[in-house]
Amino acid sequence: MSNTKVILQDVRGSYVFVKEPRKEKDGSDGKFSMQVIIPKDHPQVNAVKAAIKAAAVEKFGSTVKLGTLKLPLRDGDEEREGEEYVNAYFINANSQRKPQVVNRRNEPADPDDMEDYCYSGATFHVSINFYAFNFEGKKGVAAGLNNLMLRKKTARLDGTTSATSEFAELASDDTDDDGDDWDDEVPF
Repeated sequence: MSNTKVILQDVRGSYVFVKEPRKEKDGSDGKFSMQVIIPKDHPQVNAVKAAIKAAAVEKFGSTVKLGTLKLPLRDGDEEREGEEYVNAYFINANSQRKPQVVNRRNEPADPDDMEDYCYSGATFHVSINFYAFNFEGKKGVAAGLNNLMLRKKTARLDGTTSATSEFAELASDDTDDDGDDWDDEVPF
């Protein structure tokens, strides 16, 4: 594995656009992307920092000063609001290419997996590569989104709930209030 690539384990995703690219403000298709939220005490934070430095040194040489570059590992406490960013970093990772997504068994994710596990707030393993850029006077390191593994359902960040969760207490068998079979008459 390259020293500029990291597979982050058990991190939360936000602004998850891996099924379809995120639309640009002008309506055109943009990039596939995900904001990766990493607790500051996550065991892989140092690996991320080392990969960022390796990408910068690869492009700009060993005397590069990271403080002079735009860097992808950002401080959630300073730049974001919301409890998910407290004591956390975040990385915006993007790709022109659609990332491959696998389930927990390392099999290609089926559409149901994508719907059930691929949302803002879910937990993922995420493969990211870091690369340096020098474009139109701007220098820095960016994060490329490679592939994802769906891990587990965790609290949604967009505040929505699934219909099955929302109506769980109201579920009944296949009879209506009068005891008749539901299929006999559709009320709508």
